[in-house]
Amino acid sequence: GATYFVSPTGLDSNPGTSSSPWRNPQKCTKSPIRAGDTCIVRSGSYTDTDGDGVVVFVTAGSSTPSGTASAPITIKSEKPLGAAIILPNNKGLAVGFQIYKPYYVIEGFDISGGSSNGTSAGSAGIQFLGSATGGVARSNAIHHIGRSSCTNSTNTFSGVAVRTSSILVERNRIYSIGRRRNGESGCSTDKSRHDHGVYVSAASNATIRRNVIYDSNRGYAIHVYGGTTTNLNIHHNSLSGKSPTGSPVSQIILASTINTANIRNNISNDAPSGMVYLSSLKASNVTISYNMSTSAIRTGASVSGTTFSNNFEKTSNLALISQSSNDFRLTSSSPAINRGTTSGVPVVSDGKPDIGGYEYSVQNNTASPLTPTGLKVQ
Repeated sequence: GATYFVSPTGLDSNPGTSSSPWRNPQKCTKSPIRAGDTCIVRSGSYTDTDGDGVVVFVTAGSSTPSGTASAPITIKSEKPLGAAIILPNNKGLAVGFQIYKPYYVIEGFDISGGSSNGTSAGSAGIQFLGSATGGVARSNAIHHIGRSSCTNSTNTFSGVAVRTSSILVERNRIYSIGRRRNGESGCSTDKSRHDHGVYVSAASNATIRRNVIYDSNRGYAIHVYGGTTTNLNIHHNSLSGKSPTGSPVSQIILASTINTANIRNNISNDAPSGMVYLSSLKASNVTISYNMSTSAIRTGASVSGTTFSNNFEKTSNLALISQSSNDFRLTSSSPAINRGTTSGVPVVSDGKPDIGGYEYSVQNNTASPLTPTGLKVQ
């Protein structure tokens, strides 16, 4: 496919070449873009330009190009995290990338913003909706989504929302998601569990792997809710942190109807009561295994159709590099090294997977989740 370019110094009337780039990444969703093409977004800041609250809107219209399984459309930051997608504030809905077409890859962006106090406020870094099958969110930093909002809106503020089939969410760093708590900076709200790192609803064949998610406790790090979700895979993620209020009680919630899910090789650090909470769940063939937690693995009652096995509970010391600086890589003494299962997960170089988002033997490699660069919880 062809390669096109976007730059803060470009013009949308340009041809999109390296020497004459476009100005806005929205151009990456229009002709002449077609299946197999790559759109390189150079370092700088980009936001909504047409007032709809969405920075890059891949609409369901017939004129919007689609990728294919063998030839996806890739929208990529030229330098990792160099291109900043700034969600507009004070919008009822604010989204970084809203995608309705199949096989789009969103890679390497720094995505933040989307605060509003409106009664219908809600924001997301990346959303895959409708016919957006085969989409990929890879190696993005998604953070401070709605973080200064004070609202009783029942809509969600989320890092990534998955509402379609065959979506891959991998190697992202997702943190500081969600509105202010009641009493925080003078905020008055009765909503405390609506905002999530990754939100999965009525999806099929979704995979969430090798992500680091922390300070996403205005809701859940991973929330599965709504309709029927099938063939869900959640593995090799590092989850950390809890609300000072103790609510919500876990970092992963499984709700509604789930037919076949495998949750394995994840690290849960500092969860309130347990890594996984089963809430009004109707389940079949849901397996939670080979996870390691500083608290319990399951909080609350068991549910028919779910199996917990070979998990490592109440591990007193995960031997992470630095929890205080949000560096969840493993040290050489970590009990998570070589303790994961090889079943149903990609092969690692030494054939012995570690538990968590980072593989100790290759954790400084670009194939690992993003490592911290002075990031702090706010």
